[in-house]
Amino acid sequence: MTGRDPRPDTTGCGEALPILMRVARSIGVELDETKRQRFVTYCGLLRRVGRHTNLTAIRDPAGIMNRLFADSLTILLALPVDARRDNLLLVDVGAGAGIPGLPLKIACPAWHVTLIESTGKKARFIRRVADALILDNVTVLAERAEDAAREWLRDRADLCVSRAVAALPVLIELTAPFARPGGLMIFPKSGDIDAEIAAAGPAMKALGVALRGAVAIPSDLGLGVGHVLVVMEKRAATPREYPRRVGLARAEPIGSPRPRARRARQE
Repeated sequence: MTGRDPRPDTTGCGEALPILMRVARSIGVELDETKRQRFVTYCGLLRRVGRHTNLTAIRDPAGIMNRLFADSLTILLALPVDARRDNLLLVDVGAGAGIPGLPLKIACPAWHVTLIESTGKKARFIRRVADALILDNVTVLAERAEDAAREWLRDRADLCVSRAVAALPVLIELTAPFARPGGLMIFPKSGDIDAEIAAAGPAMKALGVALRGAVAIPSDLGLGVGHVLVVMEKRAATPREYPRRVGLARAEPIGSPRPRARRARQE
């Protein structure tokens, strides 16, 4: 990003801020002036850097405030109110442009947040935002989740989140190794939730995870219909064999039929 204009383009971001404020008030989140300004600056950085870097398809201020920032804060609906003030450790797996980890950090400044994003340009952007917003206790790891889960974060996080587009068996294998026993994993989802949870049974058993429930996101928040937060609890330390090698969680989700070996071509 060197050599480019570093200033955020906040055009329209301040005007769109009431969209976020309305949702925040509805879920009991207080955004003081400092937090509001941080969201405006974050919006401006997404707009500026998004002109030359593929961070997210959402680039208009209203969409950023609604579909990125407000949607991120709904994760708090699945947590006790006291958790917002605790210094818990959050791990965001597949953080992309910092969503939902950075909006949650802005709203809950006492949290320690680690964002894992394997794409270098996106990881650099997350660091840039954290620096620009003067956010402390933010760590960015530019590596694959399967590799990071073998390091110091293993079995440590109080809360793991991921907005990655993947089925629950995949998300469980990629996030559960970070959660401590008793820690939570929260996944925003929509569609046939019951079928997806049923398919995740083998992965839950293998990783020592139990379903806590699904929290519906009220449709009157304007974030869509049929959206829920699937909440799971880690019950035991991660077995040594998980996560498997990079890419295997997606290629062969736990519990899915194993692909048949190709038969040798007969001459």
